Amino acid sequence: LSLGTTSSHLDLQVSPRGYRMLHKLPRIPMPIIENLVETFGLLGNILRATIEELDDVEGIGEVRARSIKNGLKRMHEQLLLEYMV
Repeated sequence: LSLGTTSSHLDLQVSPRGYRMLHKLPRIPMPIIENLVETFGLLGNILRATIEELDDVEGIGEVRARSIKNGLKRMHEQLLLEYMV
């Protein structure tokens, strides 16, 4: 993160932006991932985005928007199931 080790940097709150989760989705190139993170800011915002909102991001059409939405939903459900076991 290149934040250094000073105490002021240790007090910063870090929030997930979604790079790792989005990178696990098939056929989503890095420029598209960067556009998503730039547009929505945080992973939670990407997860809550509608297909129409995802479709509005540069480089994402309706088919890719559905693929992203469904892929993230599957990952989220899988993580919940693993947590419950």
